[in-house]
Amino acid sequence: MISDNINKIKAEIPNNVTLVAVTKYHSIEDTKAVLDAGVHDLGESKVQDFLKKYEEFGNEPRWHFIGHLQKNKVKYLIGKTFLIHSVDSLELLDVIEKESKKQETVTSVLLQLNLAREDSKSGILIEDLEEVLKAIPKYKYVKVKGLMAIGPLTQNNEEIRNIFVELRRIYDKIKEKILDDVIQMTYLSMGMTDDYTIAIEEGSNMIRIGRKIFSS
Repeated sequence: MISDNINKIKAEIPNNVTLVAVTKYHSIEDTKAVLDAGVHDLGESKVQDFLKKYEEFGNEPRWHFIGHLQKNKVKYLIGKTFLIHSVDSLELLDVIEKESKKQETVTSVLLQLNLAREDSKSGILIEDLEEVLKAIPKYKYVKVKGLMAIGPLTQNNEEIRNIFVELRRIYDKIKEKILDDVIQMTYLSMGMTDDYTIAIEEGSNMIRIGRKIFSS
């Protein structure tokens, strides 16, 4: 089932789009089935659950941390993740910098934006983004590799598309204006089970899929 679902998704997405299988809430056995099906980018959203799976699989997968990250949990992720998608404040960047410096490693992150201004979601508001971007050159142990957003909670595809169009516009603008040695706009992480086709149409090159992989 998992393998069939993955093959269906892979068949409909372009080669330049990275499929991150969201294994949060799923067992070690199901996670192994994802790896066996050829997907090596895995997404986790709770530090405790991630650490259990890391103990089992180590660095075989590329681990993506996609959930809200509390500052006191940062130290447990450093040196273990391929990408932290959910950086939503300068304060969090400060802690990632400090903990990465301690471990003498550079941590790759995405800035999470809250373009829909939903109270239920974390993310940098558009009016605060400039301040964050200006601060980034001071970080020596954090590398910003792109942007992430979660589509709005709505059945209205036009509203979802508008958010993705806006994120792509911001992504392109940063890419154009800021030197690669400061920020590398490599990843545009947008699109989940219900909206990934729209996200890809609007330029996403990284999608985070859970339900569609694990549902029968």
